[in-house]
Amino acid sequence: MKKAVHAGRVHGAKMLAILSTITVVTALLTGSPVGRRPDPRAGRVSMAKRPMVPIKLPGMEMTQWIDVYNRLYRERIMFLQDPISDDIANKMVAVLLYLESEDANSPVAMYCNCGGGLAKSGLALYDTMRIMPYDIQTVNIGMCAQISAFIVAGGTPGKRYALPNARFVLQEPYLYPQYDREGNPRTRIMQATEMKLEVEEVLRDRKRMIDGFSTFTKRPVDVLKKDFERNFYLDALEAKQYGLIDQILAPKRPDKQSSADAKMGNFGGDGQRYGDRSFAPEASPPQTPGGLGAMPA
Repeated sequence: MKKAVHAGRVHGAKMLAILSTITVVTALLTGSPVGRRPDPRAGRVSMAKRPMVPIKLPGMEMTQWIDVYNRLYRERIMFLQDPISDDIANKMVAVLLYLESEDANSPVAMYCNCGGGLAKSGLALYDTMRIMPYDIQTVNIGMCAQISAFIVAGGTPGKRYALPNARFVLQEPYLYPQYDREGNPRTRIMQATEMKLEVEEVLRDRKRMIDGFSTFTKRPVDVLKKDFERNFYLDALEAKQYGLIDQILAPKRPDKQSSADAKMGNFGGDGQRYGDRSFAPEASPPQTPGGLGAMPA
């Protein structure tokens, strides 16, 4: 009896050791912490992590997986989704410059769903857009406020778009506080002269934005100053009438004549089109993503 109990304990210890080894190896492969309680959110799909898509580069046999935004950069499609900061503006400028070095003639599509940001950072992005040799198509796909509305309106004339349910908010620039490394606002004592200089700088940014909107919309500066006194909301149709955009991308039913044109931007190169049998053998025939109206050339 004792031998049986001892053998059972030995067998249990061996199984425990094997399970422990499997747990450690699995944790090392998946990057999960060892010896901690599992995160209840681990089984959920989090959009905080960028989705990955397959790509097969020319001259390569194996398929690689890259995040969807880098994949779209190859198709000259950019996304402006976070509030415009110095870091965001620098990254967008770097992409614009890279696309210029790669192809100075093909247009770039910029999709925007951004709540605003720093006026100076947005103006730096806009100035870079102005000096690019290619056309920049801008599309408001959700909500564009303050400086992001300025970016959409500052696209190539005739190629500024919005989706039917998109919204614009015209706002004056804000005087943002300085932040520490932890993201907490710093409070410091300022002299009256310092405060005056800070306010004057914000008012200069306000003048730059109003002058720019006047150029985009062909409206008098006095009218824009009055509109900027409070948050000025516009839907897609009102934005078109106001002069912020040139066209609303309304959905249209794809058919034999229009299915090839019912795409936004120019996504679909490098053999990555929907229904490509090299990636999905059982996929249905190619279809247009979303069925939204096409951007005119």
